[in-house]
Formats: sequence, structure tokens, C-alpha cells
Amino acid sequence: MITLSAHQPAYLPWLGYFNKIANSDVFVILDNVQYERGSFVNRNRIKGPNGIFWLTVPLKKTGHIGKMISEMEVADNNWRDKHKKSLKAVYGRAPYYWEYEDWFAELLYIINPPQTESIWGMWELLRFDTDQIEYASDALPHTRSPKQQLIIELCKHYCADRFIFGAKGRDYCDIDLFKREGIEPLFQDFKCIEYPQLWGEFVPKLSVIDALMNVGAKRTRALIIEGWKP
Repeated sequence: MITLSAHQPAYLPWLGYFNKIANSDVFVILDNVQYERGSFVNRNRIKGPNGIFWLTVPLKKTGHIGKMISEMEVADNNWRDKHKKSLKAVYGRAPYYWEYEDWFAELLYIINPPQTESIWGMWELLRFDTDQIEYASDALPHTRSPKQQLIIELCKHYCADRFIFGAKGRDYCDIDLFKREGIEPLFQDFKCIEYPQLWGEFVPKLSVIDALMNVGAKRTRALIIEGWKP
């Protein structure tokens, strides 16, 4: 059996995003869907002494309506230095900050919209067994199909017979349609396992960077894998 999952690109995603990757034979980055303002495509959350705040990659928003994610452009090149300073201020006392400081700085300088390199970089660091990470724009360059049909087209393209939805997929997935197409829908129910975290009580669903800095790559990988298994 071949298991496929897909998701819009995200900047330094949360642990559940990588759980999808870890449980898939093929993971598809949905870069050929419309950019949604306020999404996680170009931002994510970390926690500091004053609570939760966002790391955001500024994008040119003029004329963004109707643009695909892959067509978005960075608006300000100074964001990298700002993010490095923010991470040092927040995680400078974290157990693994100095181990990954240079790695993170290098990752920032290869990132371009839609921030897919942060996904690749974490995948390589955490060493998941996923056979392929692909771009939807490469697999189906001309499609403009609605969401469920796009998923079916991707499954057929990669000969996948199982697809992992997020937990909210239950709200819109036409299970009978997928079964008629020979695709078994799976619904991820990822649980954020608590880990040692700076700055007060544990907060789930932060960027993967929070776990990496606090508990290191080996434990972060375990937290991702243990959070949900199909």
C-alpha cells in the first residue's frame, strides 16, 4: 500500500505537520493552491517570556488575491536577521540552542517563498523514512481542481491507495467518493505530548523550532512519531 498526504507549505511548521510526513510514503506540498492571508504559509508561533508571538516572513500582499502560493514574493529581506535575533532572545538559554544556532541561520538564508525549504531542512535533520516529498505544481502543473478532486488526482498520480487527512478532514471528506476511487481516507488525530519548555506552562502546537531548541532533534523526532500512528 502507498500512503500519501498533502498540505499547504508552512513556515517552520508545528509537530503535527511533520507527523503527516513521517506517516507517508509520499508527501505533497500544495504550492499550487491560492494563498490565504493570515495562514501559516509564511508565519508560525514561538513562546517567549511575555507569551506567544509570531515569526512572520513578510510577503508582498498587493495583488495577492487569486495568486497561487508559489507566486508569492518576499517583501522585506531584513526578516532573516530579525528572526535570528528573536530566536536567540527566546531560546538563548534553551538546552539545545547553541547546537542548532548555526544550522538555523543557514536554513534561513536558503528560504524563499513559499518557505518550503524550512520543511525540507527539518525533514533532513529529523531523518524521516518518507520516500518522497514533492510539489503539487510539479505533479499536476495545470490543475485547478477543487480540494477533494485535487487530492484524488494526486493519489492517482502517485498510485496511492491511502490518504491522510487532518482531523478537520472529517468535516468535509466525502468518504464514499474516496472509496469509489479506491482510496482509503485516514484522519490524523495528533496529540501534542508535553515536553520541557521555557517560559512557564506548556503550550502545544508551537513551531517545531520550540521542541528542537528545548529537547533536541532525537526527542523532537520521537514526539512527532508518537503523537499519532495510523
